[in-house]
Amino acid sequence: MSKEKTFEEAMQELEAIVKQIEDEETPLETILSLYEKGSELSAYCQDILSKTQAKLETIQQKANSTEV
Repeated sequence: MSKEKTFEEAMQELEAIVKQIEDEETPLETILSLYEKGSELSAYCQDILSKTQAKLETIQQKANSTEV
């Protein structure tokens, strides 16, 4: 991905891709291209979610250790 997108931007783009793929008039070649792009976006979003979860766990651990 050339430009860093926000999670929200990537999700909006992914939703648009899904709508295009679901359109019965979309040609097969286009569907394949959209599917590839959608897979990249999905992986990108998953990476963001994983990193966010790791940060939240770190914050929670720090909070728990200071409560003792």
